[in-house]
Amino acid sequence: MLMFLFFLALWILFNGRCTPDVLIVGMVLAAVVTIFAVKVCNWSVSMSRRVFLSLPQILTYFFLLVFEIISANVATIKVILSRDPNAYRPQIFQFDSRLRRDFLWTILANSITITPGTYTIGIDRGHLTVHALNDKFANETSGNRCNRLLMGIEERLDGPRTAGKADDAAAPERSGR
Repeated sequence: MLMFLFFLALWILFNGRCTPDVLIVGMVLAAVVTIFAVKVCNWSVSMSRRVFLSLPQILTYFFLLVFEIISANVATIKVILSRDPNAYRPQIFQFDSRLRRDFLWTILANSITITPGTYTIGIDRGHLTVHALNDKFANETSGNRCNRLLMGIEERLDGPRTAGKADDAAAPERSGR
């Protein structure tokens, strides 16, 4: 029901007015999207509640990502404008993570990619292959903090990890290239 109301409110907001025709079409579309989410995506009321309770962590992740993008932009400009020939020394490294949900893997990979100076080359279960502009970008990749926050969100969605699976975000490993 909460999801239905969310979609309906979103529809009204995007239309910019609340007339009977907008309300009726919105109710039909909100019902269709809600049924799709429940049947195809295995969405449930408990999942809605867990996502709602995760909103502070999700917002923290968003603001951390914006901060990382801005600071990486400044660092990338410094590398580009630097006259030091060693400022640009590309690196490829493996970044390990214990995330279990595929959509969180995608969010982590995209977060690394949209941060200037780093680019996710590949995703394999258990690690990401990342290209970095230089050693500094490889060592300070946004993935470490972002990974910890995503693991916290995942724990909130799925429940606590078992003792054998709990650990902090792994540091990047150099691939030697």
